[in-house]
Amino acid sequence: MNRLTTAALAGAAGLAALTVGLAPTATAATTGPVGPAGPTGTVTCGTPGAPGFLRTRACIEVSGTHVRLYGQVATTDPAWVAQNVGFTITGSTPALPPQPPLNLTALIPAGGASVGDLLLTVPCGNTVTSSFSVNNGGWPPSTATVSAFVPC
Repeated sequence: MNRLTTAALAGAAGLAALTVGLAPTATAATTGPVGPAGPTGTVTCGTPGAPGFLRTRACIEVSGTHVRLYGQVATTDPAWVAQNVGFTITGSTPALPPQPPLNLTALIPAGGASVGDLLLTVPCGNTVTSSFSVNNGGWPPSTATVSAFVPC
């Protein structure tokens, strides 16, 4: 990962932490670390969004009551040239007041990347829903959603 990508992702993570404070049924679940910015726990990723220039997938990582919302992006064009792309991550749960969306820009290299960190503390026994979408003017929409349960 180059310095610009690292700076963009770190800035987005910091913005999410300052803005929010504390972060169809899933088709894939794995356990293990997924990145330095969030907790290590159970990861649930939904089905990909509509194909376009990029294929998006929303993911939720749950570790205790700590929840990390993020997106995965895969390029669909083998000739893709790394470029900055706008994204939006949203999250909701009945246990918390509505959370503001996280709008960010990330440098997407050929092959794709993991994007964003929206961190929440959610009381156990609640379901969290997240959406991850391309937010780039003139591009076709590609929104993906996922829900995950926070066990007690």
